[in-house]
Amino acid sequence: MLQELWRKTLSSWNHLELVELQLEWWKKYEMCWRVWNKDAVAWILRHTQNQTYILIEQYRYPVKQKVLELVAWLIDKPGLSPEQILREEVYEESWYREIQTIDFLSLTSASAGKSSEKTFLYDVEISWKKFSQNLWEMEDIHVCEVEYKDFQKFLASKVKSWLLIDPKVCMAVYMTLHKI
Repeated sequence: MLQELWRKTLSSWNHLELVELQLEWWKKYEMCWRVWNKDAVAWILRHTQNQTYILIEQYRYPVKQKVLELVAWLIDKPGLSPEQILREEVYEESWYREIQTIDFLSLTSASAGKSSEKTFLYDVEISWKKFSQNLWEMEDIHVCEVEYKDFQKFLASKVKSWLLIDPKVCMAVYMTLHKI
């Protein structure tokens, strides 16, 4: 493990700190350090009866456009495990109920070289229909239900339209293929 020689805080906000570091023989570089909510939980929702993935498109201000991503939440409730937070947030974030199974897939990072945040990635099977109320009018979220067999075509159409694709989407789909 590399030793940190020095660290300088460039800017600080409620949950983030931008720091400049130098590690042993490396040049100095900048990274974003999570101060309060250190990690996140994300999950690929698979509707087993419909044979579909449920993903979301949401406008993300830092990149100033919509992003295709998994349903996710910050681990912001002290004492709760990532799986407990996932169970609480599935309905609120995706409109779906009735969790059948939850399987841990991997621990990953948004950008290992630039951020301290880690994400616990899960595969969640559901079997209940979604409800029709719009829970996210303020967040500009669109829920996408995509048949397994059409996923590659769906993803290609999103890439052609210049929609940003969160890499965790591809990772989660790839990791769940053995179950389908």
